[in-house]
Amino acid sequence: MKRLIALFIFCFAICSNSQAAQWVKLSDNNIEKIMLDKQSILQQDKYKRAWVKVEYKTPQKNPETIDKQYNLSKLLWFFDCSAQKSATSQVFQYFNSELVYSAGIDSKSAEFIEPVPETDMDIAMRYVCQAEKPKVAPIEQKPTTALTKAETQKPVPAKPETEKPADTKAVAVTAKAAVIKPVGNKKNDSKTHWTYEGKEGPENWAKLSPEFATCDVGRNQSPINIEDSIHAAIKALKAIQKFPAKDIFNNGHTVQINFKEGNMLALDNSAFQMKQVHFHAPSENTIHGKSFPLEAHFVHADSKGNLAVIGVMFTEGKANPALAKLWEQLPEAEGEPVVLKNRVMPSEFMPDNKSYYRFSGSLTTPPCSEGVRWLLMKNPITASKEQIDAFKKAVHHSNNRPVQALNGRVIIE
Repeated sequence: MKRLIALFIFCFAICSNSQAAQWVKLSDNNIEKIMLDKQSILQQDKYKRAWVKVEYKTPQKNPETIDKQYNLSKLLWFFDCSAQKSATSQVFQYFNSELVYSAGIDSKSAEFIEPVPETDMDIAMRYVCQAEKPKVAPIEQKPTTALTKAETQKPVPAKPETEKPADTKAVAVTAKAAVIKPVGNKKNDSKTHWTYEGKEGPENWAKLSPEFATCDVGRNQSPINIEDSIHAAIKALKAIQKFPAKDIFNNGHTVQINFKEGNMLALDNSAFQMKQVHFHAPSENTIHGKSFPLEAHFVHADSKGNLAVIGVMFTEGKANPALAKLWEQLPEAEGEPVVLKNRVMPSEFMPDNKSYYRFSGSLTTPPCSEGVRWLLMKNPITASKEQIDAFKKAVHHSNNRPVQALNGRVIIE
């Protein structure tokens, strides 16, 4: 019965469209081809919707129909462009033109989530939501043009001085929300004191300052536990790591190493420059519930201040040559950056096998800003017990934030 209802909805949605479908190719690789029907893009309330079909190069399996395979999916997706979230309303799966599975839900009941970058839904959302941008610009320009003419004909009284502080504050808040500032070189970047334990620990970060509110109300917080992931057409890691570390310092929360300019990460058609690497013991992210004794976070930023973090896990074993050189100048107390004597390259901290998990997350320290692209390496490297203990001694406490809820996020590999 459910399948008949879903088929009726599908037929109604397609047949009610007076124009023939115009399928445009959004992506084509060795795994799948993504197509979107331009004629199906419609505005419904505050959402946009569109039909998408995905042609797979090899048969796929649906957990709900293990005995059947499919090589084509037709999906009705809804997009909340302002919130950058998407939801699936209807799904139809075919194997060589034969319908093998269907399901549907009303868009008002569907769960809207932030798509993982470069997945099918993310690619489709960018296409659909970008289509509205050219229409917005002329509308916003008209009041400005009219006001300019009025100003040339009639003097406009100056605004009272009392309005200026409010305007300044609004601009400051907007700018702060739009750009994530990379971690700096100061001993303590935040004016509000926070810790990893006690009254100022992770469970109370949001209470310490209004700037830390995202630590509590955010829906895409880090770290996370990697349990279930989806195989996707994920691109190989493209990084230039040929410039050495510059200095090292203890900021009271971790030990951080800054790098000279030139180390780059190519991601989502943007160039992210490596800023620094810092460490957490024990690890913040976990894989299948397993915690590691040490985790390194390589922080990158693009020209707009957007962040991407490469995470590398350490297991206890052989001494790490790169850590050995860094730890010769390991600062055991909070202080200013010290120029490194030894030449240490970021590539020395990377595993030979560079396969990784990708997900959307946040900073793991206050203000817990979201929108961070996370790339967590699957394969760990080793560090000796002495090296791990030396780091713990320098920081004086565990410095890992507890694992956060996924809240519908998808992890791809």
